[in-house]
Amino acid sequence: MSPQNIFKKSLLLLRSQRGRDTLMFLLFVVISAVLWCVLTLNEEEQRDLRLPLRITQVPDSVTLISNGPEALNVSIRARGTQLIKMTMGGAPPVNVDFRAYSNQGVLKLSNADLKALVRNAVGGATTTVVYPDTLSLYYTTKAGYPLPVKIDYKAAAAPQAAIVGRPKLSIDSVDVYMAPGYNIPDALPSTSTEPLRLPGLDKTTTVRTRLIGPAHSRVVPDSVDVTFTVEPMIFKSRKVVIEPINVPSDVKLITFPAQIDVFFMVPMSAYSKGDLRFRVVADYSTIDTQSDSRMVKLSLMDVPAPLHNVQLTADSAEYIIERK
Repeated sequence: MSPQNIFKKSLLLLRSQRGRDTLMFLLFVVISAVLWCVLTLNEEEQRDLRLPLRITQVPDSVTLISNGPEALNVSIRARGTQLIKMTMGGAPPVNVDFRAYSNQGVLKLSNADLKALVRNAVGGATTTVVYPDTLSLYYTTKAGYPLPVKIDYKAAAAPQAAIVGRPKLSIDSVDVYMAPGYNIPDALPSTSTEPLRLPGLDKTTTVRTRLIGPAHSRVVPDSVDVTFTVEPMIFKSRKVVIEPINVPSDVKLITFPAQIDVFFMVPMSAYSKGDLRFRVVADYSTIDTQSDSRMVKLSLMDVPAPLHNVQLTADSAEYIIERK
């Protein structure tokens, strides 16, 4: 059937008595639905919301020791239209004017204050519950105490890798602000990072971590970046002369061989350096002259920090003693 024929047939159906009755029924259904929506949206409902908390009008000379909670958990009674508006437009913030509630180092709000602020934020809706129910936030106008930053960490490299040098901080000192009536403890020479536990590092890693200050304080900035430099390890060997030690002045200790191969692993950045010096020693005081053995134990000394897994090809060498 062509579209033109379908249109003509539909038009004849609507002009019939049955079509007019159907249209009238649908019209009443629409009117009823609209009336139901209007009545429903005008009814009050109880709803739990989480409203962002903002402290405004804070002078530049003031440092808040605590910013307080990020949001208030509230329970309100409001009309459906108000709830839809808050749902569609996002939760409205609760603004606390610092100038109105600050007094002698404390920003203090009672339960009644918080309910009034919430009621203003939600367009006059009835506020039944606010949590937290009160706020007491310390602030100070004094300058901060500069303190160095100490890293609390335990880090280990993965196999075939090494941590090179000490961890690096993005900043080496911070300002610590104390609440009124409190001072920096005498036994606190520095601030500390939160404990860092980093096993199996296989590449250079930077971690953002918070700083821990004394009680009733605020640390600015409150976090730092800690960088651990990690490099791959390279296998290397060196021939080292065996050095006799603790030898009496009238005696000469001669070892066979006079040199020994030492194998070790070194970070890539230190591979080409020629100042990686260490010693292989034969300690005369460990020789038992009454024994038939002609072997003296060999030991490593003064091994520099960059070297890892340092090993000798032999742990002892033959010797002879000559009298001068």
